[in-house]
Amino acid sequence: MPTVRTTMQPHLEVDVSDTEYTDLQRQGLLLEDQPAAAPAAAPAKTPAAAKSKE
Repeated sequence: MPTVRTTMQPHLEVDVSDTEYTDLQRQGLLLEDQPAAAPAAAPAKTPAAAKSKE
């Protein structure tokens, strides 16, 4: 039985069956223990660079 934390009660760890785990994951209700790496931010456009592309 996996132990998970949900977005509904993130302070509680809950034991769920494999079927419940799959269903919660499909619905996007599980919190990941280790957050995924954030995507790299796009470089900010400067006014000069924006005008040169026009």
